[in-house]
Amino acid sequence: MTIFFPKFFSQKPGELSKVISRISLSRNIEGIPFPNRATSIWIEDLKQRIRNLYQKFFAPKKYQWVQLDTVPNNVLQRFYYQNLIPREVLEDPSNRYLIYSNYKGILINYLDHLQIFSVTTGLDLNRIYQDVNKLDNIIEKNIDYAFSEEWGFLTSHVNKVGTGMDLSVTIHLPALSLLYGENRFIQWMTDKNLQVKNFRGEDGVIGHIYHFSNLHSLGVSEWQIISDLKKFGCTLSKWEKQVREALKNNPPRSRELEETVMIKGRQLYRSSHFSLKDIFDFLSVWALAWQCGIFSPRKGLKLLEVRQILQKIWGNDSSLKQECLNILRFFRVISGEELYDV
Repeated sequence: MTIFFPKFFSQKPGELSKVISRISLSRNIEGIPFPNRATSIWIEDLKQRIRNLYQKFFAPKKYQWVQLDTVPNNVLQRFYYQNLIPREVLEDPSNRYLIYSNYKGILINYLDHLQIFSVTTGLDLNRIYQDVNKLDNIIEKNIDYAFSEEWGFLTSHVNKVGTGMDLSVTIHLPALSLLYGENRFIQWMTDKNLQVKNFRGEDGVIGHIYHFSNLHSLGVSEWQIISDLKKFGCTLSKWEKQVREALKNNPPRSRELEETVMIKGRQLYRSSHFSLKDIFDFLSVWALAWQCGIFSPRKGLKLLEVRQILQKIWGNDSSLKQECLNILRFFRVISGEELYDV
């Protein structure tokens, strides 16, 4: 039998969901073909060069070396949910390696030879840039990068040529999405030269979670990218809070949200055909109602009912169950392992 721990709600009403920021620097080694063109000989050469660097500089600092295609799937999933590896690596870890310590490290042989990254909760973008810059400096002093005086760092994707920086912010904006509509919101971000994906790295929005990043890194400095995205992220958080306050103080709108949650919950429970978007949009509006104080553990859609809905949705699909729990952690509705089998 599967049960929930009693302290399912790990946040107080009024708190927002997490904001996750991730920065990466794409780097390639001079003289070695890009990963999509490299033969096994080149891949082994890349591995040995980085392995030597690891043993000399990173192992003494307690970084871990992981050959990703040799670890169990549950470990890969943990790396994925910690934002250390992207979904493509989760699904195909062949000939890929990870050097990491906590939430920073180096992903090897993905789209480029090296993806130097750091992840944080919140919008402390300056700090995570300093993290990757320190790692980048260590490597650059010991290995020649593929670099052009005219174009900057050479990468496998043209939109990363230049600084090689990819800076992304993942943010939950249910109130703004309901007010303006997802398509309008996506178009607005696109007009600001931002690339918009969902949290799975795909087109479209799921669960009112927006993953936006800089579209280009050529002709713009690292600090300008950081400044622009931090300002934009802070503005979105401020607007989301303002719309939520207006929602809480407007009884008709509050009742409308409550009805929306109930309707979506019933539809999921009664239906045998539903999409990931159906599931996560329901969890999103339910979390919004909780965060706004419209629902509580004793009011509105009860915890027991949500549990029944979720258990029916994921059935024996452990992967879907993990995705649902991960989303609820992102919403800060739950923390840690809230389900266990007895």
